[in-house]
Amino acid sequence: MGRIAGWLVLLGLGTLCGSWYGSGVSGTLVAGLLASVAAGALCEWLLPAPGSMWGGALVSLLATFIPDWIFFLPALAFEAGVGLGTMVPVTRSFGMKVPQAKNSELAWPRLLLALMPAFFWLIPAMADLILFRGLPQRDALLALLTSALAQGGGLTCAHLAVAKGRVWQIEDTERYRIRQLHGRISDLDEERAQATRMAHLSERTRIARDIHDNVGHLLTRAIMQIQAGRVVAQSRGDQSTEQILDDVGKTLDEAMTTIRRSVHDLEDEGTDFASQMEDASSEASMGRLKVDLNNGIETAPAPVCHCLATILREALTNTVRHSSARSAQVILRDLPAFWQMVVQDDGGIQHSQPDSSPIKEPGLQRGMGLADMEARARALGGTANSGPNRQGWKVFVSLPKEPWFNQSATEHVEDKKVMA
Repeated sequence: MGRIAGWLVLLGLGTLCGSWYGSGVSGTLVAGLLASVAAGALCEWLLPAPGSMWGGALVSLLATFIPDWIFFLPALAFEAGVGLGTMVPVTRSFGMKVPQAKNSELAWPRLLLALMPAFFWLIPAMADLILFRGLPQRDALLALLTSALAQGGGLTCAHLAVAKGRVWQIEDTERYRIRQLHGRISDLDEERAQATRMAHLSERTRIARDIHDNVGHLLTRAIMQIQAGRVVAQSRGDQSTEQILDDVGKTLDEAMTTIRRSVHDLEDEGTDFASQMEDASSEASMGRLKVDLNNGIETAPAPVCHCLATILREALTNTVRHSSARSAQVILRDLPAFWQMVVQDDGGIQHSQPDSSPIKEPGLQRGMGLADMEARARALGGTANSGPNRQGWKVFVSLPKEPWFNQSATEHVEDKKVMA
């Protein structure tokens, strides 16, 4: 806007000077104004094309034969400076940089041909200096100086516009880098939090395993020794010793129950259900199979988590190996009385080959993988069914919550007995 405003100011001053010098606004002056406006608009429209300054050059040449048009030379020179600064790249130090051509022999001719129109405004000014004497010569000198200053101003405006564009580009680049860094920092923070959480869960699992392997083994051996001592005391008829050993055995049984409950709690807390499901799904996603996981279960006991993760991994492995499925959908539901999992792929059902040899239905081929899935579900009191449907192959697993609720209730009653 500042560049266009400067150009309009020069046009207005030229019109005022022309009307004052000629004692009024003549038709020739108006024609020169319109020609200058058209040439400037054409230059702004065509920039940075090499021929954008030829319109102003033509008007400058006509000013040689039309004296009244010499008042518009500063505006024409200003626009020529803008075109010159726009066409010729500037370095970081605002110095001129000559464009290089592939053929060095044609570089300078092309450069001169492109930049020559920027200096056509010198022709009418120099012609007036040579042809006239006295007052007209002074006016021509004044027009020459103001045109030179105007061209320098236009060149400066073009350089400032280029510099502003580069500043904006640098700012945009820096903002983009900052956004990338913020995103990377957020990802790193999330990964660190996830790694810390997994480390805590792993430590809980390790502690539970150590308690189970070491303390549990020692308590089991102590209980067996107490029972053996009771048998010996009973055979000898030593009732007092038998009663003491019986009390000690009950205490050890309560300690064993408490430790077993603590170990189970630590194991459950150390099991990340969502991570195990994601890990089982990602193993199949690394191949050609796209897995869509919809997890509606926040937490579950460790045996349930391991069972569902193992069945999911086996189901997706069978899909990759024995079908042409491209995608699979995994749905996990947390119902009031059951944990359920559905694995559905889009492999379809093949009934025959091109050679007309029949293929058995997939449901009739019971492999070790399907039997293992059913056995794992039955071990927890649940069921696992698999077979073909219209979409492809479906695996359905349902595990009841009742055994775990009963276990919690039993442990709660035992806790009350211990406190009493």
